[in-house]
Amino acid sequence: CCPQKTGNFLKKKFKNKSISKKINITILKKNLGVGGASIIGFTKAMAFGYDIIFKIDGDGQHDPRDIKKFLKPLLSPNINFCKGSRFIKTSERKKIPKVRYFGNIVLTFLTKFNCKKTNITDAVNGFLGIKSSLLKKINLKKISSDFFFEEDLLFYLSFHDIKIKEIPIKTIYFEKSNLSPLKIIFPFLINHFKNFLYRIYIEHLK
Repeated sequence: CCPQKTGNFLKKKFKNKSISKKINITILKKNLGVGGASIIGFTKAMAFGYDIIFKIDGDGQHDPRDIKKFLKPLLSPNINFCKGSRFIKTSERKKIPKVRYFGNIVLTFLTKFNCKKTNITDAVNGFLGIKSSLLKKINLKKISSDFFFEEDLLFYLSFHDIKIKEIPIKTIYFEKSNLSPLKIIFPFLINHFKNFLYRIYIEHLK
């Protein structure tokens, strides 16, 4: 139920084509946000019995052909979560607008601190691949349904045996995004503080 009517576009594009048999399009009755939509997708993918689940954002900032880069490490028993990163290659990092770059640095630092994972460079990146065996260990209903979804997902996964590998991806900003960095930075900081308190609470119980 996104404002861009993506579901209806896809239904028209793949109408009466053999490829439509391989595509499951879900149009929600109300807009649940990027996180809410992703959770619905994750739930359906697990119900279908898929071993590996990929997520890419729908604003044109991710190249679906990069999925091949994610797949190889995920087929290994040593990796169960792959995260796209625009910070691994200097050439791609320089393409990020300054406001987004600064915000990303701050939010990634807070994510690393709360998750106790130092091998994260691009926490807000929405391009990811995850094994369903790991995803099934968390309660998806607890995860934020808005743009904080990416960081919140990492946070709840961090309480389990998460083996992360970052995959270098291209920096693409030719499409307008629904995310406004200046509008979300303060709510994100509040959410990170809540997660910080939650981890202290959980570790105290142990």
